[in-house]
Amino acid sequence: MSTDKKTIRWYNKNAQGYTAHVRNPKESVYHAYYEKPAIFKLIPNIKNKTVLSLGCGSGEDSLYLKKLGAKKSVGIDISSQLIKIASESYPECSFKTMDMEHLNFSNSSFDFVYSSLAIHYIENWTNVFKEVYRVLKPKSYFLFSCSHPITYWLKNSTTETDLINKLKESKNKKKKEIIVVENYLERTKIFNGFGGNTVNMWHKPFSEIASELNSAGFLIEKIVEPKPLKKLQNLFPKTYSKLLKTPEFVIFRLLKR
Repeated sequence: MSTDKKTIRWYNKNAQGYTAHVRNPKESVYHAYYEKPAIFKLIPNIKNKTVLSLGCGSGEDSLYLKKLGAKKSVGIDISSQLIKIASESYPECSFKTMDMEHLNFSNSSFDFVYSSLAIHYIENWTNVFKEVYRVLKPKSYFLFSCSHPITYWLKNSTTETDLINKLKESKNKKKKEIIVVENYLERTKIFNGFGGNTVNMWHKPFSEIASELNSAGFLIEKIVEPKPLKKLQNLFPKTYSKLLKTPEFVIFRLLKR
């Protein structure tokens, strides 16, 4: 299943606000002080290379790849309004409205494919992985980040002292039953959003992600569970403390064999 239409509508309707959010480090702290520094460290040498960014949003990462020396930096996104903003903001890059499950590019046309926090909007990732494998040149990298499989199974309770797991096990001694709440091993739609139930995302266990990647032909070279930059401690100490203990995102670096 491709990106949920509800999610596409939200990004089209709120493209300006979302752009302002990601361009402001004090608002998008999970990007600026957590995910971006970690994923940027894993980018290979792309000088004079042709690169593709999947789910590029308003284009900031495409520009970053261009500044690293890419000969051509292409970004695609399912939101036409975000692509409009990206095209107007960064004319040195190329942007197209496109579904990442159906890439309108020739075989072996890119030296590097990158995707930041976008693939989790799609239910079945297999088509994306196969398409990326197809458009990548041999011995090239695919680098992507997504929500960590445990992220949405944890939530804070109404008290300040207790932590309640959505994914938890309870025992009924009288009935001699063990009840498990939620199911980590099952693919699950997550109703998430920016200030409310606005977009839909998908939880997957690590085993399913690895299976889909291997089926597409990729070698999983590296898996990184990032930690926040020290700078975040002064700005938002509670967020910093949380991210030191509980991963919000996970990053995969893959090689086309």
